Amino acid sequence: MRYFLAKTCLLFWLILCVVACNPQVGDTVREIDEKQYQLAQSYKAQGRVEEALSAFMRVIDARLDAAESHLEAGNIYLQSLKDPVRAIYHFDRFLQLNPNSAQAKQVSQLIETAQKEFVRQLPAEPYQGGLDRIDLMDLIEHLKKENASLKQDLARAQQGLTALKSVAGTATTTASSSTLSPARQAASQNPLNGPQTHTVQSGDTLSTISQRYYGTPSRYMDIYQANRDRLKTANALKIGQQLRIP
Repeated sequence: MRYFLAKTCLLFWLILCVVACNPQVGDTVREIDEKQYQLAQSYKAQGRVEEALSAFMRVIDARLDAAESHLEAGNIYLQSLKDPVRAIYHFDRFLQLNPNSAQAKQVSQLIETAQKEFVRQLPAEPYQGGLDRIDLMDLIEHLKKENASLKQDLARAQQGLTALKSVAGTATTTASSSTLSPARQAASQNPLNGPQTHTVQSGDTLSTISQRYYGTPSRYMDIYQANRDRLKTANALKIGQQLRIP
């Protein structure tokens, strides 16, 4: 019995010694303590970007919680390898694994930066004939504003139609005509007889010129297409320049 107790105490003492000498026993190794993670940081400091990325990817393959490695990989793809699509994937994985991180806001901004970089990398060739590569982000913003304007026009037209029906029961076509904006009424009553010209003035844009001649800003592209020999881009208007109005 005494021998058994002595043997048990000795075994327990040995276990305590092992744990004391190696604090990671019984605990999950932190990601930043992984040998591959530390190796990746060493490669990164030496400017060996591709080797650093490979080491970070080995950590990601080995762990389900490799948030820091995803963040590091995303930065390498975005800043060094100019691959915004893969960068977005790794930034997104970081936010999924660590949504409450103090870095979450910064990583969200990195995702926006990567998205803009992706748009800038789109090939220019499809647009050189017609738009001469108008900045796509500006075009998207312009279309958003135009869409909001059209929605407002539609709402006003519907309100006018309802009011006319309630007062006199006027036909739908008559009501729709009466609720058009003054610029559109003028355009419909005085249709253009063949091409005209317009002299660019301060503050003019293709949208405002389209509104003036057609009663809607949405035909700015028709004006641009008719003046491709005079305009490098849709925004390259010069005061005093003569534009064709198709």
